[in-house]
Amino acid sequence: MPSPIHILTLALVMSSAGLSHAQPAPDEIVIETTPETEPEVIEEWIEQLESPDWLMRDLATLELAELDPGISLETLERYITHNDLSIEQRSRLWLACLRRFEMRPKGALGVQFGEIQMGAIEVIPIPDNPEFPASMVLRQGDKIALVADRLMEGTFSLRAEILSRDPGEILPVTLIRNTRPTRFDLRLGAYSNLTGGARMDTEMLVTALQRRWDRRGISIGTADTVGDAINRESWAQAAFPEGVVPDPREPELIAPRGIVFGPGMRSAVDGTRWDRTIIDVWTDPADFRNDSDQRGSLILGEQLQPLIALQDLYVSQQLLLKVDMSTTNDADTKAGIESELAAVQKKLDRIRNEIESTRATSRTP
Repeated sequence: MPSPIHILTLALVMSSAGLSHAQPAPDEIVIETTPETEPEVIEEWIEQLESPDWLMRDLATLELAELDPGISLETLERYITHNDLSIEQRSRLWLACLRRFEMRPKGALGVQFGEIQMGAIEVIPIPDNPEFPASMVLRQGDKIALVADRLMEGTFSLRAEILSRDPGEILPVTLIRNTRPTRFDLRLGAYSNLTGGARMDTEMLVTALQRRWDRRGISIGTADTVGDAINRESWAQAAFPEGVVPDPREPELIAPRGIVFGPGMRSAVDGTRWDRTIIDVWTDPADFRNDSDQRGSLILGEQLQPLIALQDLYVSQQLLLKVDMSTTNDADTKAGIESELAAVQKKLDRIRNEIESTRATSRTP
C-alpha cells in the first residue's frame, strides 16, 4: 500500500500535469494579488509576541515581518499605535514594520549630488530619463533646500525623505534655482531602476521609516525603561547615589562605572546612535566641567545651524518677493505676492523665536 507521502506526491504531479494543458494564452494571463491575512490571524501573531515561549515570540515576529505574504506594512501600521501593547510587543512589531519597509519598493529621484551645504544640496539629474520624471524638471545647478517644510541638512536627510516615499509619489521641494527659492513637485521613479544607487543601511531605513510615519501621524513614542521593572531615572539614582562624587583612583569603592546625560537633552539621535550629550563620569571634576561646557557649546551650535540656515532662506525669499512686488502693476499679482509675503513672515517669526528660545535655554544655569 502506498504511503501517504507517495499519495501526496502523486497527487501534486497529476495536478501539475493537468494544469499544464489548461494554460491560458499570454494575453489572457491574470496576475492574482495575495489576499490580505484575516485580522484574527494577525492579532493572534501579535499576541504571541510576548509569549512565555521565546521561540514562539521569534516565530511570530518572523511571520509578521516577512513570512506571511498577506501582511503589508500598512497592515502593521494599523496595529503598532494600539495602547494595549506591551513594551515587548511594540518593540517586536516595530522590527516587523522595519523589515516590511525594507522589502517594499521605494522611490528614487534619479540624481547625483554635487556641492553639499546645509539647506542647499546640489542635485545633478540623470539626463532626460523617462524612468525618473524629475530629470525632465531639474536643471544643472539646482539645489534642494527644503522637502515640504523640512530643511535638508545633507544628503542623508534628503535620501531619507526620498526613500520614505513609494515610486510615483510626489516629493514637494523648494529648489534654489539661480539664487531664487522656488517650489516644485517632483514625481519619483523607482529605486530598483537605479544603477549604482547608494546602499541603504539600517540607520537610513530607520530614519526613512520615521519620516514616513511623521507624515502619516504615526507616533509610538519611546519607553523610559531599562528593563521590565525599572526605568532610567530609577536606574540613575541607584547607580549614582546623591552626594557621591566619582573618584577615578578608587572606582570600586565609590560607584559603578557609567554615563550621564546632558540636562534636557535626548539620549539618542533617531533612536539609532548615542549623541554628544554622553559624558564619561570617570574623570577629574575640573575636566568633567570643562568637557561638559565644550559639549554644551557644540550641541548649541548644532541646534542653531539649521535654524539659521532656514532663517537665511526665508529672508532671501522675502527680499525676492519684495522685488517682484515693486516691479508689477497688476492688482491680482500684487495680492498673490502679499499673501506669499505674509506666509514667509510668519515662518520667519517662528524661526526667530526658536533661535532666541534655543539660545536662552543654553544660558539657563
